[in-house]
This record gives sequence, C-alpha cells and structure tokens, in this order.
Amino acid sequence: MRRRQGKVNRWVIASLAIVAIFFYFLETSFRRSVRSKLYNVKLAGAQFAQDAFRVVRDYRLNVLQLPIDTVNDPNETGLIGVQYSPLTVGRSDLSDALTTTNPNFSAALVEMFTQARLKTGDTVAVNWDGTYPALNIQVLVVAKIMGLYPLIITTQSAGMWGANYPGYTWLDIERVLCDAGFWQFRTMIATLGGEGDDGRGLSPEGRDVLEDAARAANILVFVPDSLSQAVAKRQELFSRCRALVAIGQPVTNSGDPLLKLPSRVLTHRHIKSGSGLVAWFLDRGLPVIHIASPRRVAADYRLPIAPVPLPEIGKGRLFYERRYSLPLAIVLSVILMGLLFIVIRYNVEYYFGVKSEDEQEAV
Repeated sequence: MRRRQGKVNRWVIASLAIVAIFFYFLETSFRRSVRSKLYNVKLAGAQFAQDAFRVVRDYRLNVLQLPIDTVNDPNETGLIGVQYSPLTVGRSDLSDALTTTNPNFSAALVEMFTQARLKTGDTVAVNWDGTYPALNIQVLVVAKIMGLYPLIITTQSAGMWGANYPGYTWLDIERVLCDAGFWQFRTMIATLGGEGDDGRGLSPEGRDVLEDAARAANILVFVPDSLSQAVAKRQELFSRCRALVAIGQPVTNSGDPLLKLPSRVLTHRHIKSGSGLVAWFLDRGLPVIHIASPRRVAADYRLPIAPVPLPEIGKGRLFYERRYSLPLAIVLSVILMGLLFIVIRYNVEYYFGVKSEDEQEAV
C-alpha cells in the first residue's frame, strides 16, 4: 500500500469518529442487568422490613386506633408521626422520614454494614432515638439477617415526624415487633433525650410519658447528671462492641448539640476529634455507621428520596448492576486501533481518489 506522505484528510478523520460512535452504541446495546453482590441478602432484608412495617401499621390502626395523616404520609405506612408533640425534641425533615419508609433502604444498610467489615457473630453498638422508626426497624432487620448482635441504648424522644405519639414511641414499636417474633433484640437502657440526654427541652408531661413507656417495656431509664456522664455510660456498655451504628439525633453521638456529623460509614479520617460516641469509636480504630440525614444516604446509594408511591421490592441499582460485554469491547477496540494504524501509516485517500491535506494545500 502507498505510504502516507502528508496529513490525514478531514473526511477520513470524520469517518473514524463516526465509526467510533457506532461502536459505542453497539457496545451499549449489549448492556445487560445482572444481580448485584449480596443480592439475596439485600432482597431478604427488604422483604423482611416490609413484613415488619405491616405489623407496626396494623398495631397503630387496630390496637391504638391512631389515624394516618395521608397528606404527610402519602404511602399510608403508619411510620410517620406528627410535627409537634410532648415527645418531640429537635427538628427533622419530613422528606428524611419518608425516605426511610422505603423497605429497599435495607439494601443500602447491607452495603454499609459490609463496608464496615461486619461479620456474622459480631456485637454491634446501637445508639439511636425515635426520629426514624422505619430506619431503626431496618437496622434490626439487617442485623438479624447478617447474624449480628446489637446492644441497644435508646434515647426515647424523637425529632419531628418520628415516633412521637404517646403510646407509640420507639420502645412501644420495639416491643410489638419482639412480641410478634421478628427478633429478640431489646433496648438495654433508655434515656429521655434532649440537649443533656436528661429530658431537657421536654415538658413534665412528656418526660412522664417516656418513663411510663420504659416501665411498660421493663426497661431501665437512666437519667445522667451531665452529657459527659451520658456518654461515659454508653462507653461502659459498648466497650466490647465491634462497631457503632448511630441513628437519628441523640446528642451522645456527637457529644455537642451544635456539631453536625456526615451520614455515611465513617473512619478516623472523617472525624479528627470530639467528645461523643462517634469520636470514641473512631479513636479506637472501629468503624461507625452514622445516619442523621437519610436523604444523603439515599442519594449516595441511588435510592429515591421521599418516593410516592413506594418502589417495588428488590428493584433498582442496589439490586441490579448494568454491565457491558467485555469481549465485544475488546474486539471493537482492536478494530478501531487497527483502523487508526492504517489511516496514520497509509494514504487511504489515494485509493478513493481523494487528495491528501498536503496535496490540497499545494493546489
């Protein structure tokens, strides 16, 4: 073949670009969905969570006869509380609460627990409140499925839209699910919450309701003298745990009401200092799963935010991954590289009766 002596003609370059674009669309046309890693665990978690949600909903409607606000709980899950009540401490967003009512959120928790390198038989510290009861349920679902042993301390108060009905606190929900045989995970001790974890910010009526709920569940109520004592009590009980799962808004997670921690799997590089449980676990080289903003986690793990209606169980990118054909990609890449080599080395324009760039400039 005739060797190239000048520049490549523009139409040849354009033709190669068209071929490359064609190869791209050819490769994408062979893209397929395959089950993701841990698919079976994720699916089992989502189905288990859905079953637990139904039991809690039935308890709310049939036993407590608490109506569902279909405006603020459009999917009628029964897992959304009211904006204000005697048990409400702190602000939280309705969109966050609605996001947690998606049973597929369990799949994100499976990935987070796996990222934290938790294994069957590990004992896990759980420090939460009643702000996101649906998320609390899913944490226990994943713990059950993955064979983990949670040690639970519950701050009984809740943020807006959480488990903040008298008679329908997190301890009440926890008891209902235990009685239904889902698991035997129970809170070890309970606190009242607030800025000092001692009930500050709650009315006397609210504190009485929470204490009554703890007594009904046969759970000890611990009222600390200070925030540091509240943290120290948890450190004592969690000293042998493999990791921390910190959910919601308990001030003991951060140790400072004004400190905002990221919602994700945390390591020591994320938090350099602090006086709360999160910093204490990280200082000991132990992983922390912290979720104060479920919307942030949903965005990171490709889950819908405040979905209406709820998505189908087991559907979405957490369950299925898009994969391309590797053999086809290799073949197409080799063909394209071969075409590039021929165009650069040989004057292919000559055989089509087209002048090269240098020949056109000479004219």
